[in-house]
Amino acid sequence: MYTDTEIKNEKRRKCKTKARIIRGFRWVYVIGTIVVIGSVMAFGLIGTTVFGFDHRSSLTMLAMIPLMAFIYSMAIKPVIIKLSSRIEKLVIAMDEVANGNLDYQIDTKRAGEFQTAYNQFNAMTLELKKTKQEMEDFTNEFAHEFKTPITAISGFSEYLLETADGVETEERKKQLLMIYEESKRLLTLSMNTLLLSKVDAMQIIENKEEYDLAEQLRKCVIILSKELDKKEIELEMDEDLSLPFYGNEELLQHVWINILNNAIKFTPEGGMITISGERGVGETIVSIKDTGVGMDEKTVQKIFDKYYQNDSSSIARGSGIGLSIVKRIVTLFSGRVDVYSCPGKGTTFSVRLPDTDSILE
Repeated sequence: MYTDTEIKNEKRRKCKTKARIIRGFRWVYVIGTIVVIGSVMAFGLIGTTVFGFDHRSSLTMLAMIPLMAFIYSMAIKPVIIKLSSRIEKLVIAMDEVANGNLDYQIDTKRAGEFQTAYNQFNAMTLELKKTKQEMEDFTNEFAHEFKTPITAISGFSEYLLETADGVETEERKKQLLMIYEESKRLLTLSMNTLLLSKVDAMQIIENKEEYDLAEQLRKCVIILSKELDKKEIELEMDEDLSLPFYGNEELLQHVWINILNNAIKFTPEGGMITISGERGVGETIVSIKDTGVGMDEKTVQKIFDKYYQNDSSSIARGSGIGLSIVKRIVTLFSGRVDVYSCPGKGTTFSVRLPDTDSILE
């Protein structure tokens, strides 16, 4: 079911599309009018020089120009309307696919000369839908088969650690702890690799909706509250901040979680993370600033590369995938990520997301 806002946005979008297409045919009227004027003037010139039309007859011919132009406009108008209607169907269908609706099919009745184009478009969307479904099935099956044994190893090692007192030696406890930490790391690595593969293959963003980015950021903070408390990191964010946005909430959550995770990892105990946001001209800007170890310019240029990790830092060990996911998702939104950092003075990630079709227009 569509909400009233979504229905209004859809009607507005279709009206804009139709008006844009009709405006695109203005050249037909202009060229046609020029041809009419030129024809009448040429006929008058020929009549004067060849047939000996007098001055009055020539003026009469010139007076016919507005009438001929009007007749031409009335004759060409139904042709343009019909052609515009057929082009409009194709443009709307492309917009639907661009917004993730792969179930959309163009009605081929009265398609006229667009019959072949409509049929090929419908075949294309069916093939895209099939390919997408196959990719999702493979990803889900692979994720399940890969995650199950790792989860089992992690769970058993955690249980052995919890029951190790009085049974295991310190050396064996250290080894169990290593198994537990590495299995968790491998699980995170596998899930992030699958997610990166998914967003790399993605060309359009589906399941868009209007929601509050600021509220989503607060939920992400709650998800990571355990890690924040463990390092006694203070988090600062305006309680009244509101950032209405139209997009895929699930995808953007990966962006905020990864950036916040990165900030927590490289911020020492007792440090601070500040989250701020603002509405710019046609865009929403979210900034996440930490008081961590910071980075030099060389590192900043490489942090979005797949599997890149700064070997000079032993503060936290990661997979080197999180920021690649951030970069790819923000790129899908036609946005950008700016990074400002200095060794010993912390880092700021600034995410700029342009407005799309929403009530923000």
